[in-house]
Amino acid sequence: MVRFIAEPVWSWPLVALAAVALIAVVLLTYPPRIRHLPPLRRRLLLGMRLASAVLLIWALLRPAVQYLEIDSQAAVLVVLMDKSRSMTTPDGPGGITRREELLKVLAESDEQLEELAEDIEIRYVDFDSTLFPTDEPGAEADGQFTALGKVLDETRREDAGKRLVGIVLISDGAQRAVGEDDVDPRAAARRIAEERGVQIHTVLVGTSELATAGLDLSVEDVLVAPDTFEKKTTPVQAQVRLIGASGRKVKVRLLLEDRTGKSAGESGELVEIPYSADAKPMAEIETRENSTVIPVDLSFVAQQAGEYKLAIEVVPLDGELKVNNNRVETLITVRKGGLKVAYFDILRPEAGKLLRLNQTSQIQLDWQVVLAGERQSATQIDPALFAPGAYDVYIIGDVPASVFRLGGTDLLLRLAERVEQGAGLAMIGGRRNFGSGGYGGTRLREYLPVLMASTETLTGDQVDPSRHHSRKLQMIPTRDGLRHYLMQIAPRDNERMWRNLPPLAGATRLEEKSENVEVLAESDDGVPLLFAADTGRARVVAFAADDTYRWHLHGFEDVHQRFWQQLILWLAHKEHDADAPVWVRVEPKNFAPGARVPIVFGARDAEKQPIEDAEFKVEVLTPAGERKELTVVRGGAEALAEFSGTEEPGDYWVTVTALQDGAALSLPAMARFIVDARDLELDNPAADPDLMEEIASVTGAVPLPPEQFGTFLDELLDEGISTEITRQTQVNLWDNWWLLGAFVLLLACEWFLRKRRGLV
Repeated sequence: MVRFIAEPVWSWPLVALAAVALIAVVLLTYPPRIRHLPPLRRRLLLGMRLASAVLLIWALLRPAVQYLEIDSQAAVLVVLMDKSRSMTTPDGPGGITRREELLKVLAESDEQLEELAEDIEIRYVDFDSTLFPTDEPGAEADGQFTALGKVLDETRREDAGKRLVGIVLISDGAQRAVGEDDVDPRAAARRIAEERGVQIHTVLVGTSELATAGLDLSVEDVLVAPDTFEKKTTPVQAQVRLIGASGRKVKVRLLLEDRTGKSAGESGELVEIPYSADAKPMAEIETRENSTVIPVDLSFVAQQAGEYKLAIEVVPLDGELKVNNNRVETLITVRKGGLKVAYFDILRPEAGKLLRLNQTSQIQLDWQVVLAGERQSATQIDPALFAPGAYDVYIIGDVPASVFRLGGTDLLLRLAERVEQGAGLAMIGGRRNFGSGGYGGTRLREYLPVLMASTETLTGDQVDPSRHHSRKLQMIPTRDGLRHYLMQIAPRDNERMWRNLPPLAGATRLEEKSENVEVLAESDDGVPLLFAADTGRARVVAFAADDTYRWHLHGFEDVHQRFWQQLILWLAHKEHDADAPVWVRVEPKNFAPGARVPIVFGARDAEKQPIEDAEFKVEVLTPAGERKELTVVRGGAEALAEFSGTEEPGDYWVTVTALQDGAALSLPAMARFIVDARDLELDNPAADPDLMEEIASVTGAVPLPPEQFGTFLDELLDEGISTEITRQTQVNLWDNWWLLGAFVLLLACEWFLRKRRGLV
């Protein structure tokens, strides 16, 4: 079939108007200029000018000739059938496996499929992480893991010469791939819809509820900080999935690696963590449901610095066959300098905000609540809080000195001993501390950096307004404070940030006791607010305010956290911790089998600047004892390497040696990562109906329940599937060389003739 078409450069009315105008201009303006020529010559020139105009009009119309040809092409319907190991889960009707349910769905629709095969080709393809074309689908389901996205991409690329009319995906819909095989199924489905123009009809077999899967306990979604500090309580959160454990008590516990006698490259035994006042390493849970997920909160206190393996385990129950998913292991780094802070204060807003310091990995703040008013005498403070090494920093809030007298024991004497040994001490604003609280008559008078006298002590409900500023005070750094570590709350415009903070509501009247005391902050009208001093081995601070929590309430949470964190670090002499010259980092610490592990490392000098000309040697020690050297890629201040030999579960040790001019810069840096001993395919074999629905919807289809697959095939038969393709060939009659050549030739000939007659 041949047809003539025109696609004008403008709308038809505009093109018609332009054509009429062009012809009119030629007929009205050209004949008067050549009226003196002989008739034959006159007609020839006018005809050539009109022909040129007609060619222009022709080009404006952009005419073309279309040739339509009907061609028959083989049409293909692809049936993708999941054969991964999760398809052996017996959660189908009557307890059959998912693979058996898949075969049953096909067998029940055998007549429709045979009738459909008379018009189109039906390709049956098994899959797990790749495609396996088959003529006879079998009951075997032995695929290692499911890679739906990769499989859909492979289907899109195969048989590009054939017309793909649709894809039927029969699966439990759970993507369980790692590494390069982990392709997003939604994105792969979208590419099929855009490039091949077909729909993916999903048929879900299996259920997301595994109540029929027998007894199975598993640990999932473990959350723990990868870095912590000595003596700090470290929380551990996890989800425990219980299947078939209704009415039974389940024990969940933490295990920590015992590295006694172990050298680098050797793994230690995992042992139970004992209970303590600061740690909860074990919990018992119970459910009345047959399938549920329960959150569990545990904690532990690391006693020594180093890198350790930590495991959270749900203890197997009698009759549980699959136990490799009962434990999740990870690595934590315990650093020296973990700070424990004992904080004594009444119930007030400042105390509540200071507790947020526990969100940092380096500080553990224990609030010893002191009762206020008449009940204050009932407060019992544990003398163990003042034992040597118990705490690194002590903070006293609005608490009188009398609270620290336990019978005949003065606990402030023990606190003074701790300060002499180097513990940090701070006292913050209040009505019943400093001189008013009786501290001028205690040993702490020698250490706190402000003037106090025993005669200042107030008793009972006495209040002395002269000892307090009861107006708003804008806290700003002094000249010394601007240079002090404690007052650095912003990397740029530090002073402006201080002036932007909400003002304090008031403060205790304090005065430095000697010239050795630094006043680091004051109000904008000169009221001293923050005093700091070194006294022997210790550092001490007196802070006249008690309402920095207002910063937090007005959106300066980070500033509040930074100020108090720096105050505690300074008190504990921890503001300048140094790092090793050679370092290596592997993040995350846990990987699935087959994953690629990124390794980042480098070297730095004493000023912590990268050593650009350092040469690196990187080795990985596998669980089997093999050493594998990696290729190093330089990337500026950091160097990179990648390790892909992670098939075997267990501990892997990375060693990085840095050389400069052939000599080692320092001892090698080491890091460890874990390849989980988990079975991605079977640890949690629940089906994923949501993913199957998304795959169908992005291609314009709807998911099909197994019982409706036959109805779907009937609809295909009723509608019919055309195997004819209309091929269209278009030849443009304006965008070619001869049209341009004819136009140029006409203009050139006309110009030549007019030149001969002296008209040019």
